[in-house]
Amino acid sequence: MSSPKFFRVEPSDDALIIAAVDNIHGLVEDEVRDECDSLLEQLDQNHSKHAIIDLEALDYFGSIMLELMVVVWKKVNKSGGKFAVCNVSKVGQEILKTAKFNTIWPILDSRDEAIANVNS
Repeated sequence: MSSPKFFRVEPSDDALIIAAVDNIHGLVEDEVRDECDSLLEQLDQNHSKHAIIDLEALDYFGSIMLELMVVVWKKVNKSGGKFAVCNVSKVGQEILKTAKFNTIWPILDSRDEAIANVNS
């Protein structure tokens, strides 16, 4: 696979931070899905117990991003890890609230708060 177009992955202690770098709504779904598959492989390769999704670069997101969050959350939850979302726009917060994900995931204002949350 070529270099990532939509996400940047950064290890941090026992967590893997997945940061969106470009709006992914309206893009070619197969390209995004291929990159998402690569992200899941990186979670395994880095032996990361926890995961953080950083949405700072996104004003809005849709089903592809929601699906990625659910898959990552399930993967880390299954292995006893923690999951958090951070830097979510007001529109993004409404999307997560409508989908009721705000009731199961911590949605934090900053990356530092998310790192502290998953490491606690």
